[in-house]
Amino acid sequence: MTPPICHFYLRHVVALLVATVAAFSLGCLFTTKYHAKTPASENKNVYRRTGEADVDESAASDNPYSPSSPMRREYDEFRKWVWENKKIVALSPSGNPQDLLDLSGTLEAKGVSKISTELLEQRLSSVNKIIASLDAHTCSTLIRGGFNLSEFTIQAFPVMNSFDEGEAKAWIQVNKAAIEAQLAGSPNIVLSTEDATLAIIKIARLSNASQSKIYFSGLASLKTASDEDACATARTLYSKGNALPEPYRGHIARLLLTGRNGNEKIYHSE
Repeated sequence: MTPPICHFYLRHVVALLVATVAAFSLGCLFTTKYHAKTPASENKNVYRRTGEADVDESAASDNPYSPSSPMRREYDEFRKWVWENKKIVALSPSGNPQDLLDLSGTLEAKGVSKISTELLEQRLSSVNKIIASLDAHTCSTLIRGGFNLSEFTIQAFPVMNSFDEGEAKAWIQVNKAAIEAQLAGSPNIVLSTEDATLAIIKIARLSNASQSKIYFSGLASLKTASDEDACATARTLYSKGNALPEPYRGHIARLLLTGRNGNEKIYHSE
């Protein structure tokens, strides 16, 4: 029998979200952090005009993904889309290509709570693969603080580099959709406390009694648990959440990936 859930457990899940969304809502950071800024004053001959933006030729050739990776082509197309997007260019004081990419990451982070559940579910599948590849310490910092983006990206990059064509397209599609939603001023789509709770309970109900007990205990003790135990709880939420039937899978995706803007009622219920 599934143990009853209460707000005590739910508050710990919310604490988990605060940290995880810092990593995963900033999806563009996974693809923009590799660019080195090249100020025009240092190299005046490396810029070419593309649409409304001056594109740094050295940045344009800087693609960290391997030639055989589908992410390489998707990343190139994404950067070009950012550099030629007049709305993004208009918001950038400098128009510098790296600044435009950084700005796209900020827009994506703010817009992820405004995109469709279907797109969030695509991102959930990719994030689930990334979490499974992290070491216990890095994984635990995602849910308990002390998160190091550089270390996280080093561990996440091989997984992204191995994305198949569908996964690569889906990753960039989510980034673009979130950016466009933010630029358009679309409203946040907020997950209700009731739906979030039902999704959390559904994970337990699809587990045996022993697993369910460990799951709820892990949610309640995230702050004091070992790195291994905290990471195990995070992996349970993502892996089993990704395998839930609808509409619970969509609820978990919005719960885990959209932070405060997508879960306002949860925060207000504390």
